[in-house]
Amino acid sequence: MSEGGHGFLLRSNQDAPWAGWSGSRFLEEGLASVHAAPGRALARLMHLAALFPGGFALIWDHPPAWMQALPLEARQGWWEAISAIPHLSLHLGPEVAPQLPGGAFRAWVHCPDLPEGPVGELWRQGVLGWVPRPGPTWQLPGLGSAAPGEEVAAGWLWGEVCLPLGALSTLGSGEALIAAMSEAQGAAERGLALRLACGAWADPPFSRRAVGWRLAVTGGTEFQRSGGSWPTALGQLRALKALLKERLRTPIHLGASHDFQMAALLGRQALREGLPWRASLPLPPAPGSFTPGLAADPRDAAPLEARALQPAGWMDTFDHPPVALLRVPAVPPEAGAQTLLAQIHPAPALRWLPPDLPPPGPFDPDRQWAPAAAYPFPADPGNGVQRGLFEGFD
Repeated sequence: MSEGGHGFLLRSNQDAPWAGWSGSRFLEEGLASVHAAPGRALARLMHLAALFPGGFALIWDHPPAWMQALPLEARQGWWEAISAIPHLSLHLGPEVAPQLPGGAFRAWVHCPDLPEGPVGELWRQGVLGWVPRPGPTWQLPGLGSAAPGEEVAAGWLWGEVCLPLGALSTLGSGEALIAAMSEAQGAAERGLALRLACGAWADPPFSRRAVGWRLAVTGGTEFQRSGGSWPTALGQLRALKALLKERLRTPIHLGASHDFQMAALLGRQALREGLPWRASLPLPPAPGSFTPGLAADPRDAAPLEARALQPAGWMDTFDHPPVALLRVPAVPPEAGAQTLLAQIHPAPALRWLPPDLPPPGPFDPDRQWAPAAAYPFPADPGNGVQRGLFEGFD
């Protein structure tokens, strides 16, 4: 279910949380092991992921040696089966990543430093995304932060609220936002009570205290274009998060929204209703939509730094890192990736999109992805080749 207010859009579910995450240990409850009954473990995971239209994150916290007894084809078949489950993303450590098959894969590797070796090769080929993990907490891009621990406990979101950065000053009181979130949460709780009474809930066991909300901002490019101040905006976000947490009495996961549809809907809302922050939108005939996330639009052939650069201070404000999708005309060299990250610190969650991987949808005819050949190539200070000035012209 989706509903809107002046300056925000809210998404929630009717009879279950909107999104969730869990460690992988629950797959073996009632089973001798995942090896003994992989089909039952996959069925349990599919039933759980089907409950969450906003997505479900599986954090693989099994011991690293759990699959060593299986042949290579069996291991790759298991990961391919998981990657085919709708609305599911896989999060794992660098010790598990080499077991993954090649090709497009919805997985994130969490490690403190730049991936190197075989894992780094998978990352630069676009098979994996990289989430910098400075501590024991699992930070899940697009969802929230899981509680630290040896075994990851399950967590859920009642819903997600998306708003453009330019609307923060208008929503400072938060009353309209609190009213909408309270109404959506009450409806979801009543529907969930009926679901639980009918025994229509999948593992793991539901815990009311583990459910929160995600507050996501978008339109960073438009915010900068209109002369917005990042320190002021980040301070307003921290104040709004504290207010929502106090009034709703639930955890609030603060992050950035990289949803193309939500950004477009917020732009149309601002134009249709004549909201003050519409002045930051591009003039017609350009589509009246905000840029997803905080940096440059990944669909535009902008420099890598513009697409990956995030505002200073975001680590002290957001609960999980922003995402940078970096489309490039070829697989970047290791030196080029290191050069880019040397210019951007701290790094957001990074995923490369070489030309052999299709860009993510949905595809908007009014805002299309630029051809892969048009994107700047990461500079390699050792043996990189600079593209010619007239290269690509007939």
